[in-house]
Amino acid sequence: MKPWIVAGSLGALLLTAQAPAIKAERIEVTRPGTYEIEVRGAVPDQAVATGNRVEAKAYKSLKVGADVPATVGTVIGAELTVVGSPRRGKVPLKVVWRYPPPGLTNPQTKETRNTDEYSDVQLIGEKFPVFWGLTQDWHLVPGTWTLEVWHADRKLVTQQFQVTKP
Repeated sequence: MKPWIVAGSLGALLLTAQAPAIKAERIEVTRPGTYEIEVRGAVPDQAVATGNRVEAKAYKSLKVGADVPATVGTVIGAELTVVGSPRRGKVPLKVVWRYPPPGLTNPQTKETRNTDEYSDVQLIGEKFPVFWGLTQDWHLVPGTWTLEVWHADRKLVTQQFQVTKP
């Protein structure tokens, strides 16, 4: 009888020591549109057309909607929430921006990109923002800009923005 109790206790101990499996079901989008952001700092990232990503310290939604004017200073984006389990579990994500033809051509590098992507980690059930700042003339490419967020090989969300010349 005692060996069963020991084996059962050891099995329970092993089960509780394992981390719960992360299950990212989908991403909910709230307030897609234009934003005002307070910049915390730039993060060098050669994986994106501009050569760096900007971290926002604070942000405010200015206008909700997918129609966006192509003017220098406009910031497009949305608040996203990963839906899944366990709550506050860490989910590795891939953020992808797809640009309309002819793409974005960086005048410094002369490189043209049709897409940019970078890795991120977010918590299940917690809102997080994703932005793209139209801060240079070469960013003002009219057409459909597409934001995608992936977990592993699964696309969790697509949000499109129609960027138009004013």
